[in-house]
Amino acid sequence: MSTVPVPLLLGAVAIGAGLALAVGTVLVRPAPPSADRRLATYFGEVTGQREGAGVRGVAVLVAQAVVPGDVEARLARRLSGAGMAVRPAEWAVMHAAVALVVAGLGFALGGLALALVCLALGVLAPLVYLRIRHARRLAAFSGQLPDTLTIIANSLSAGLSVPQAIDTVVREGQEPIAGELRRALVEQRLGVDIGDALDGIAARMGSVDFAWVVMAIRIQREVGGNLAEVLETVAETLREREFLRRQVRTLSAEGRLSAYILGGLPVAMFCYLMVANREFAEPLYTTLLGLVMLGAAVALVSVGGWVMSRMVKVEV
Repeated sequence: MSTVPVPLLLGAVAIGAGLALAVGTVLVRPAPPSADRRLATYFGEVTGQREGAGVRGVAVLVAQAVVPGDVEARLARRLSGAGMAVRPAEWAVMHAAVALVVAGLGFALGGLALALVCLALGVLAPLVYLRIRHARRLAAFSGQLPDTLTIIANSLSAGLSVPQAIDTVVREGQEPIAGELRRALVEQRLGVDIGDALDGIAARMGSVDFAWVVMAIRIQREVGGNLAEVLETVAETLREREFLRRQVRTLSAEGRLSAYILGGLPVAMFCYLMVANREFAEPLYTTLLGLVMLGAAVALVSVGGWVMSRMVKVEV
């Protein structure tokens, strides 16, 4: 009877563990809390409550014990800004599951060296995905903001209050800005000041433009003035900035594509060699000279990627 190779067996175990974590986190969810508990949690009156049992409950407890509170808060804002209905603990477990699955595949196909490379890719890939999704949603939010301000200004000119004008956008607008403003209205109806609720949108989305809008609303509420005219002026300024931002992004597209290709090509080639011709790549991680060369290559690629990213990044 033939025996199963050890790398293949260990890789299968890692893949199975990762898939079990991912499936358990997605499927094992506690019952939704009651309305009273939601309100109490919203106003910070529920503390020290234990999560439900199962994989998800264990993940929450582990996240609370391992992940610092400020990191968890920033991750929660980033997930919310990306439009993902996932808690930080659930994201952490699924992140670990992806890393285990990818590392297991690498170990089964190319041994320990490829497993380490795949583990690094598995750790970085979810972070890159989250950043890209958040950036795309922020871009859509920024693109809709000038027209939204125009609608609010017209509503204010017609005699509506700020919450009523925002409700008009919620009913007639598009995602993601309509969903974010809907959340602000819900918070305002629960007793939160409308300025604080709008500040929450700026924090979740990471939008400097919307922070300016909130600042204008706060100043108008303190010193008075015609808010509709102020919002019209801000909307026109944001339109010009958005046009300039898109123009800069178009002109820098070639440099960004070159950075992606030059940064990813060495890693892709190393992974290919580990699968197709491992003996050719073994000296890179089995000899002292190879390790020095590999470390120098990683450092040079990292520095080159950082320099190219600074060259094509223009603040508008």
